[in-house]
Amino acid sequence: MTDLDLHGDTETAAEVDPLAAKMPEVLRLATALAEQMLASQIMGRAISGEQFTALVSAARLLQDNNVPWPPLVQEVVHELAERMNAVGSEPDGAAG
Repeated sequence: MTDLDLHGDTETAAEVDPLAAKMPEVLRLATALAEQMLASQIMGRAISGEQFTALVSAARLLQDNNVPWPPLVQEVVHELAERMNAVGSEPDGAAG
C-alpha cells in the first residue's frame, strides 16, 4: 500500500467518524478543566456544579469512544467521586 493509499484511508475514516477527529480537543479541554478544578480545591474554593457536570460529561464522551482519560482527569474524577460518596450526592459547592 502506498502513502497515498494510507492517507486516503485516514480521510475516509475521519469522514465516517467525525467525532474521532475531535477527541484530541476533548482531551485538551478536559485536562484544562481538571487543572482548574484542582486549583480550586487547593485554594479552598468550591467547585461549581457546571464544572463538575462538564468534566463528567467529557470523561463519559472519552470513555464511550474508547479514549483513555488523561491522568489528571482520572485523578480529579475519582477524588470527586470519593468525596461525593463520603458526604452525599452533590459535588463540592453544588448544593443550593
